[in-house]
Parts: sequence; structure tokens; C-alpha cells
Amino acid sequence: MRYLLHDHPAFPGLLSKEDLFVLVERGTLARGEVCTDTLTRSDHTVGDVIRGMVPPRGRAARISRPAYQEIRADLPGFEVQLPVELGEEPDLREDDDEAPFFEAHPSWLAYAGGFTSAALLAGLGVFLLPFGGEYSLIPLLASLACLLGIALARYSTDYLVGEDRVEKVWGLLGRSSREVRICDIRNIDVHMRGLKGLLGVGTVDISSAGGNEVEVSFRDVRGAHEVKQLVRQLQRDAEAER
Repeated sequence: MRYLLHDHPAFPGLLSKEDLFVLVERGTLARGEVCTDTLTRSDHTVGDVIRGMVPPRGRAARISRPAYQEIRADLPGFEVQLPVELGEEPDLREDDDEAPFFEAHPSWLAYAGGFTSAALLAGLGVFLLPFGGEYSLIPLLASLACLLGIALARYSTDYLVGEDRVEKVWGLLGRSSREVRICDIRNIDVHMRGLKGLLGVGTVDISSAGGNEVEVSFRDVRGAHEVKQLVRQLQRDAEAER
């Protein structure tokens, strides 16, 4: 949940996209209402946030009520619920499809050596052009393959910070993942060194309360200190809700 409505006393807390969608569909909220994305600190209309969304099926919204009740936002305990199809049991699980608060790949600066090799191979290919195209073809293709490998390596690794967990996902054909629940995190270490550190790129090592070893590591991620602050804020929010 990351959206905060402006001047709307009936809904003072944070809402998810699904919550906004349900309220608009029920006629309780207008698409022209303005809300703030608490992650990016930018303002949007509700219509912009939910544009293109389809009604979630088989899931209960975070704001729920029986479909036959009159919609009265001023009533205490006001709740809204998507209608459940006939014969279908409602699913009361948390919405796992909610967008994460933070999602990133390793920085391009993590592949400086690969870019250097690609540049050298491309330079060699250009140098060999006067001697015939067949001589320059191999180093130029090798340079292209090097760049393709860098792109595949970067986009096959995802760093995610959600409402209740921190997760690293990696792999191309077979995807692997490792995660730590927000409530279990004990240590968050940030390492920023050299030129990459000066440019705001660092490594975030996260360990749980179950041990001292690093459970999840965000290597060469931009805004490493901001990631740490986000995780600590989510921990404080979770403790306040208990």
C-alpha cells in the first residue's frame, strides 16, 4: 500500500491500487481525486493510477464490504468488497500481485570490465577494416556478443523490496530467488567504495534474526542507502500496526 488520498477524511490511511480501483468502481471515489505516491512523493489523479487495470478475480480487496449494502463513507467501520461470483469461495489471502515499493537491476557500472572489453574488441575491428572486412568481422561480432551478455546478466537479476519481504531473483531459463521477511531483518550493511561509491552505487547486505550470515545481497545497486532507509521504514510501519 503506497497511495495517500488528499483531503479525504473517510480514507486517511495508505491504499493500494486495488483499493483505489474498488472505490472508483463502487462510485465512492472519483477518478479526478488526487493522491500521493508515498514512494516517489509525486501526485497523480486516481484515474491515472488505475488506468488499464482489470477487476481482480478470486481475491478480496483490502477494503471490503457486502455488495448489497448502501455505500456510506461517513459510517463507522465502512468497508467495500468486490462481489464474489456465485459458487466461488472468497480468497482472503494477502494480494501477492501488489507492486513492490522498490524494484531494480544491478547498475550498469557493475559491468565496467565488460564494457571495456567490448570497446577494445570494437576498436580492433575498426582497425582491421582496411585489411578486409573478413578480418574485422570476428572482433566486431565478439564485441556485440559481449554487450549482449552484459544486458542479459543485468536484466536476469532483480532486486525487490515489498511490503512484507525483501527478495533477490536471478536466472534466465530457470529463475531462482532468495528472500527475507521484513519483520525478521536484523542487520542491514551498506558498502560503497571507489568510483561506484562516489556515483551512488553500492551493495546492501541483509541478514535475518536467525543468523549472522548475509541472507540477501543487493550488489551494485543504485541508491543503496535509500534502500536501507526504505526497509527500516517498512519495519517501523509493521511494528506500529501490531
